[in-house]
Amino acid sequence: MGLARQKVNYHPHVLEAHGLVRLAEERKWGGLTERLLVATAASYVVSPSASARLRWIRIEMSTNSRRAYLIALGARVVREVGDLDRRANETGKRLATLAVDTEVRFQSAADRAAFSLELTAAITKLVSKYHHESAPGPAHTAWWSSPIRCRRSPNLGERSPA
Repeated sequence: MGLARQKVNYHPHVLEAHGLVRLAEERKWGGLTERLLVATAASYVVSPSASARLRWIRIEMSTNSRRAYLIALGARVVREVGDLDRRANETGKRLATLAVDTEVRFQSAADRAAFSLELTAAITKLVSKYHHESAPGPAHTAWWSSPIRCRRSPNLGERSPA
């Protein structure tokens, strides 16, 4: 790789110190010790602040790109829920969460548009009913997560636009 051994060695040690990898095996090769590390999880969520691409997407949200907005929103949820989880663990409090994940098969693009309007109206009504700007204490955050996946309609034989 053209890098000094110490420089290459630094990053695996940081990952190990943070519990992202663990030592699986050590082997001696002459005067060197080879360390085999394995991941401690099946997958990881990378902090949005670690990704220049996600920071760029947040800036580009003004272009009305729905995909970019969803990616940036997902990154924000990861960051904020991670922070809330850390603070809940530190204080020994329970973190209340809510997530909705569903699949809707629309018959047509018109049905998808009508669904979006009705869903927006229902959420707006609930927020208006329960949000109190003057409520004492810290703000309570509710998370609405609804990735709606459009599938091919069995009756139309064409894919509904996402």
